[in-house]
Amino acid sequence: MAGIVMGIVGVGGAQTPDPAPLAVARAGFLRSVMTDSQTLTDQYERALAKIEQELAETADYEEARLVQQRRAELKALYLTNDTTLAQNLSFPLLPSQARLIGSAETRGDLITGWRTSGSGAEWANLRLSPGKYYLELEANLVELPSLPGTLVPGRSQPQESAAFDFFEVSLLPGAAENRRSFELRLSHDDTTFESLKIGPVNFTRSLVTLRLMAASGYPGNLLRLRNLRLVPATVEAPTITSPAAAGPSLEDLKKSMNETLAAVQKPILDSYLESLRQFSTGNSALKDAAEAESKRLLKLMENSRGQAAGPLRILVNNGGLNGFEDLDGARFVADAGNRGDRFLIEHEGRTLNIRLMWVQCAPVDDLAAGRQFSKHFDLGESDVTPLGRAAQEFTAGYLEGKALRVLVRPGKDKDGIAHALVFLPEIGLFQNVLVDQGLAAVMPPKERRGMMENGLYDSLLEREQAARRQKPAPGAWGISEAANR
Repeated sequence: MAGIVMGIVGVGGAQTPDPAPLAVARAGFLRSVMTDSQTLTDQYERALAKIEQELAETADYEEARLVQQRRAELKALYLTNDTTLAQNLSFPLLPSQARLIGSAETRGDLITGWRTSGSGAEWANLRLSPGKYYLELEANLVELPSLPGTLVPGRSQPQESAAFDFFEVSLLPGAAENRRSFELRLSHDDTTFESLKIGPVNFTRSLVTLRLMAASGYPGNLLRLRNLRLVPATVEAPTITSPAAAGPSLEDLKKSMNETLAAVQKPILDSYLESLRQFSTGNSALKDAAEAESKRLLKLMENSRGQAAGPLRILVNNGGLNGFEDLDGARFVADAGNRGDRFLIEHEGRTLNIRLMWVQCAPVDDLAAGRQFSKHFDLGESDVTPLGRAAQEFTAGYLEGKALRVLVRPGKDKDGIAHALVFLPEIGLFQNVLVDQGLAAVMPPKERRGMMENGLYDSLLEREQAARRQKPAPGAWGISEAANR
């Protein structure tokens, strides 16, 4: 299972921007991986929840805790709701990239000027992963003001509604089925935009040209559209093979998950590799970048040791935690200056002082940090130092002698310390362990970059709330006045 969920590999230093065609192809590849894997991952997470409950009922708490941590890693992979996830995987239809037809015009992020019939906007040669998409947009239709006593011709009268057609511009088979009509209703508030969702449409080719056209002219109205985007429709993933009547074992679920995930991913990976091959043979300017991308993806598959590379592994390798330095096989270094959330590591002869991102353990020698920690847990000042010693000893005992995977964020703080995420095989994020034990406070980050970091941080917040509610409460929560009220 570690190969599916926790295999974070190949995260290098600062990356140079990809050529535009390659960046678009990669975005489509990631959209396919994430949407095709989500339902399957959700099914697996629910199966793990049942196993966790059964283990707890048989008092096998250590194994139940490991299953719980695995569930948290799976949940952190996706955002908290399908709508938010879809927005992150959406393909924007930018006004600046549209060919405008008739009286249509752009004003910043708006498309407006729909005064004549047949006015429209066209986006040519969009590179999308084949599949179903919805068109989502925001619209506002209001009356244009007229001078009192002025006669307005009938065709220039404000309309109560505006009709549009959205379609694929192609004579190839299947394109005609992708025509969708929709209507906007008149609003009396020119500041409020209505959200619309049209579709779905089904694209069978990777290159499509799309057009949005007004069915009539609306010279008596002010009609504005914004935030147009294509959002992948929910993909139905294959159901995990039903286990034997005696009940599923964890190994059975792992095997079923891996086999089904591999079947889902194969056509996506093959299609993406073929796109990269075409880039490298058809465009000399993209040859080096496309070949490097192919090698990196093939290495990722090879490192999976015959198993399907899970969405987390693929996402991280394609920018989910891009920019972090990956120190695989790092070791904890015992030192008198180590603390619960700050310690030395060694990797390939290099020693580095790191601080765990997003968490703070009780200090043993910092009054200002001690006040912050005691305020977070509502503790007395005399409680801080003993908790700091406990966290210091816990971290040393937990990490010493273990192979660690450390993702180091570029740059150092004013004390010359690097900030990092620390992972352990079969356990996951070490920050989670400290929070579960009530030995660390979750601190708001100065910035979060991307879906993966957001997911990991939000998972930490959920674990902290769970630890606070636990009876008996662990660590600092056990002596917290706020938690015991």
